[in-house]
Amino acid sequence: MSCPSPSSGAGCTDLRLDVLLLGGPQSGKSATGNTLLGSRDFPSRLSPGAVTTECRLQRQVMPAFLRRQGRQAALHLSVLDTPAYPNLLLSPEEVKHTVAHAVEQGFKGGPHVLLLVLRADTPPCDAAGQLTRFAEDLFGPEWRGHTLLALSHGDRVDQAHLGSTEYLMQASGAFQALLETVERRHHFVDNSAAWLRTEGRPLLEKLVLLTRKNKYRGLQLKSV
Repeated sequence: MSCPSPSSGAGCTDLRLDVLLLGGPQSGKSATGNTLLGSRDFPSRLSPGAVTTECRLQRQVMPAFLRRQGRQAALHLSVLDTPAYPNLLLSPEEVKHTVAHAVEQGFKGGPHVLLLVLRADTPPCDAAGQLTRFAEDLFGPEWRGHTLLALSHGDRVDQAHLGSTEYLMQASGAFQALLETVERRHHFVDNSAAWLRTEGRPLLEKLVLLTRKNKYRGLQLKSV
């Protein structure tokens, strides 16, 4: 997994990171994908409904992103954006089949990280529960060990003069339970940031650490 492909050579120190995005309508999922990539590749805009209705895979190579074995190494990042769940235009089974097919086609060995995107400026309520059940349907209970919560629109928390610790302390019991499910792994994302790469790097560093903890294993799909 450490090299982008088997042909990279035995001495390759580059790191491949495959990230799957899941989120509800207008959750900031695609914008968070753009923050990771440091680009505007995924369509993202204000809309009364879901903007993303199909899976899209984008790749980015980030030279000298980290050091491995005493050498500078590039990060070969792949991010798979998915239709919002729940979705007004697609049934739950259609979304599940679409995502599973895209994962099989795009990620050899499965995604290393599942990024569950929720809005920080609205109570998660039913959205979090529906997304966790969707993740369970796709990957079984193993999804928990590969997941980080991305709290989009984190700038709204700052505007409300709340620190991240205070925000989490005030969150609902359901949200606290979700945090515990993923060992409290989370990251606030400022989707309004002008410099996407600057905003995205701290999140990428957390994802790399999570991948390392999982010994670079990918999530395996259940039979769908």
